[in-house]
Amino acid sequence: MTIEKVVLKAEKSECTACTTCSVFKADNLKHAIARLSGVSNPTVKVNEITGKVTLDYDPEKISLSKITERIQKLGYQVEIVSREESK
Repeated sequence: MTIEKVVLKAEKSECTACTTCSVFKADNLKHAIARLSGVSNPTVKVNEITGKVTLDYDPEKISLSKITERIQKLGYQVEIVSREESK
């Protein structure tokens, strides 16, 4: 089984000055990604300050495009920062 680790940058334009909103949005984003089949729930990390999202996923169960699509549906712009494969 191959697992891929990816680091994404997710940015949302509204209410960036409010720390409470940022934490709330990061928590929602983390839960939305972690619920996807093929994403390893304990590995999903969202940094509310930098906007970096780190996660491990099984490319045989879900594609990276499906993950980024879910993030975009939540109103974020997504950029792939890095991607690596591990076994």
